[in-house]
Amino acid sequence: MRTVLAIPAIVVITLVYALIVSLHMILWRNGDVYFAYARSWSKKILWLAGVRVELRGAHNLVPAERYIYAANHTSLFDIPVILAFVPDNVRIMYKQELERIPVFGWGLRLSPFISINRERSRQAAGTLEETVASMQTGSSVLVFPEGTRSKDGALGVFKRGAFTMAVRSGRKIVPMSIHGAHRLFAPGSMRIVGGSVVVSLHHPIDVPHEASREQEKILMSEVREIIASDVVSQS
Repeated sequence: MRTVLAIPAIVVITLVYALIVSLHMILWRNGDVYFAYARSWSKKILWLAGVRVELRGAHNLVPAERYIYAANHTSLFDIPVILAFVPDNVRIMYKQELERIPVFGWGLRLSPFISINRERSRQAAGTLEETVASMQTGSSVLVFPEGTRSKDGALGVFKRGAFTMAVRSGRKIVPMSIHGAHRLFAPGSMRIVGGSVVVSLHHPIDVPHEASREQEKILMSEVREIIASDVVSQS
């Protein structure tokens, strides 16, 4: 019954928010307001889905500082959870083809979020440069180092891209572990199950401004170990 009621409501709310925020961005181009809309939308989505969120470790963040958040990825609800509860304006990366979706795609195209065209490696390299540059203008960035969602909640293999970006930007990495989200909306399922999600923000890790490939791999292993330990401890 939750699914029957929640999915149509989520679709309607998403369309309404997309229209309103698109109009606002066309007229004023205010990124901070976009984040406020995204936070409000996310909280409504989570409420409709019966999702309760506990945030841990917010005291580890310095309000004036911007970070690269590296999180495990287990659910379509990960992004609403992060946008709603992490006390920071966090830019997400999304596949460029999502911009083709009527109404919803308009809002994405006008957003401060980062569009990725995975079919064009040259453009992807340019996007990396753009993302690194954006870190200097006050925007934090969310990355999922696994590159795709886990089907069972288990932590997958990390890719180096997020850590290359961290080194290039000089921004600290905040390991972020998300526990319980994989049970809410399993991959391949159309059934929404309400429940609790715990988000843990771990201590930011200093990143060297220059690092070898081997040092990036060490950094990647350190972040993965922190997230893996927390995910396992809460299982």
